[in-house]
Amino acid sequence: MSIYWSRKRRAFTLVELLVVIAIIGILVGLLLPAVQAAREAARRMQCQNNMKQISLASLNLESAYQHYPQGPMDGDPEAVTSSGSANPAGYNYVELPPAYGGTTCCRAATRRGWNQFYKILPYMEQDVVYQLGRDDPPIWPNVPNNGGEDQVAGVAIATFFCPSHRAPTLYNNGLVARIDYAGCGGFFQGEMHEGFGDIPAPPLGLAPRGDERGNVNQGNTPKRKGAIAWAGFGVKRRLAEFRDGMSNSIAYAEKCIPTERQGTDGGDNERWNNSGWDEDCIRWHFPPVANATVVAPYVATPTGGSVWRRMFGSSHAGGLNATLGDGSVRLYSFNVDANLWRQLCIIDDGEVLDATKL
Repeated sequence: MSIYWSRKRRAFTLVELLVVIAIIGILVGLLLPAVQAAREAARRMQCQNNMKQISLASLNLESAYQHYPQGPMDGDPEAVTSSGSANPAGYNYVELPPAYGGTTCCRAATRRGWNQFYKILPYMEQDVVYQLGRDDPPIWPNVPNNGGEDQVAGVAIATFFCPSHRAPTLYNNGLVARIDYAGCGGFFQGEMHEGFGDIPAPPLGLAPRGDERGNVNQGNTPKRKGAIAWAGFGVKRRLAEFRDGMSNSIAYAEKCIPTERQGTDGGDNERWNNSGWDEDCIRWHFPPVANATVVAPYVATPTGGSVWRRMFGSSHAGGLNATLGDGSVRLYSFNVDANLWRQLCIIDDGEVLDATKL
C-alpha cells in the first residue's frame, strides 16, 4: 500500500501582495531619479564632446588659415542683380544706433557668407557636406538654392545637436535642419529680447538699442569683441586679438531655445548654415537662461510673433556647456555671476576675472 502525503499550497494574502507592490513602488521611486540622472549625465557628456569637436575644428581651421572661423554675413559685398549689375541693396552695411533694422538682411547671397559652423565642416570629417555648397554668383535678392544652400541645410549633422535638447531633426516638411549651438559675438548693445525694451543697466547693458546687424553689434567693436565676428567687412579674427586670454574667452555655447518653440522661434527658424548674422547661429553676453524656465511673457512677443533671444542657454539641469578659445569645454551654472559671464563673452575688455566666482 502506498501512502501519499499531501501538503496544501499557501497563496499570498491580499495584504502581502499589497506590501510587495508597495516595496516595488518605493524601489522604483528611489531608482528612477538615479537612472534619469545617469542618462542626463551621459547626454551632457555627449554635448560636451560635440562642443569639443566644434572647438578643435575651429582651431584646426585657424592653423590652416591663421584666423579663427569667420562668422556669417548678410547679402554680399559684391552683390549683383540677376543681370550681373552691382546691387547696393545687397551690401547696405552701415547702421549706428538709434537707427534700427535698415541694413541688408537676412541671409548671405552665396556660400562665402555662410556661418562658422559651415566653414569648419572640413575639419570635423564632414567635407562631403561642405562640398555640397557652391561658389555661385552673389545674386541679390537671393535666388532659390543659390550656392546649394538647401542641399547643405538638408543635412542634420548630429554634432550640431545637443542630445538633452533634441535629436537631429529636419524642419519645414523635412527640408532643413537647425543647430543647438551658437558662436559668441561678444557684447550686445540693446535688448536681451528684441522688441521688449529690456536693456540691462550698465555694465550689463548699453543704450540706445541697436539690432544684431548694427555695426556696434557685429562682434568687432573694441573692448566688446567676440570670438566670432561678422564677415561683411572682411574681419578675420586672429588669436592675438584674444587679449584676455584664450582660456578666459568663450567661443561657442549652447543656445537658449524653449522646447515648445523648437524649429519655429526667432533664433531657431532658419537654415542652420545660412541665416545671416542672426540669433540662429550667434548669441551675446547676456546672462544664460535655462530652456525649461522660459515661460510667458517670453513665449510670444506683445504682438504675438516670435521672440529673438540674444542669450545662451541649454536644456541641461543646472547649467550650460561652453567652449573656450583654447579648446576646453566647461559647464557653467545658470546662476553664474552676470558680470563674470559678460567678461567671459568678451575677448578684449581687459578686465581681470574673479576666479572665486567661476
